[in-house]
Amino acid sequence: MKTIPNAINSFNHIPLFKNLKSEQLDYLNGLAHTFTYPKNSIIINQGAQTQSLYIVLDGRLKVLASDEEGRQTLLAFLNEGDFFGELSLLDGQPRSATVMTVESTKLLCLTAEGFQQFIEHFPESLLPMLSALATRLRVLDDTICSLSTLDVYGRVARVLLSQAKEENGVLVTPRMTHQEIAEMVGSSREMVSRIMKDLRHGDYIGTNEHKQIILKKKLPSRW
Repeated sequence: MKTIPNAINSFNHIPLFKNLKSEQLDYLNGLAHTFTYPKNSIIINQGAQTQSLYIVLDGRLKVLASDEEGRQTLLAFLNEGDFFGELSLLDGQPRSATVMTVESTKLLCLTAEGFQQFIEHFPESLLPMLSALATRLRVLDDTICSLSTLDVYGRVARVLLSQAKEENGVLVTPRMTHQEIAEMVGSSREMVSRIMKDLRHGDYIGTNEHKQIILKKKLPSRW
């Protein structure tokens, strides 16, 4: 059985709030609310003018983006401890992607109104939050640069590493199909399947009884 983290610990793990004091985290806790959504529920829609931060307490979601021609790209999966929507608290701009549940999911929600109330009560917290946001944007710049220069294998390896979390000393990804990985790296399912097959033959990866991918050892630098 999973242990659901309390709100204070959840906020403390978000870069935007990681430098806040315990009394400030306590105040945030009083402003947040929890909601449970069934599978295939759309939490936010790309282009929508909504302004709430969400923290995943339990469950799984996927992040999707569509271009002007309606082509959809799978950007990422979100699991327990992940978060989304934090930028809307600061800039008030439309959502840049759609987030949808993959299974029944429990979320912690902080609305823009609650965030504004927090800032009014603790104006000194704004500077450390802006510092954390700048760090997050630098990481995003590095990611964009890497994706523009990596080949298909490099992008697949990056997805595996970014999705993997340590469990009992082993790196394990959420359950992902080859088609889902292909959508995340902008390649064909056949190409991804060939790469994954080679990685299995090289004993770099395996799967467990939950059909999750296990990273057995450091992935090769090239394929």
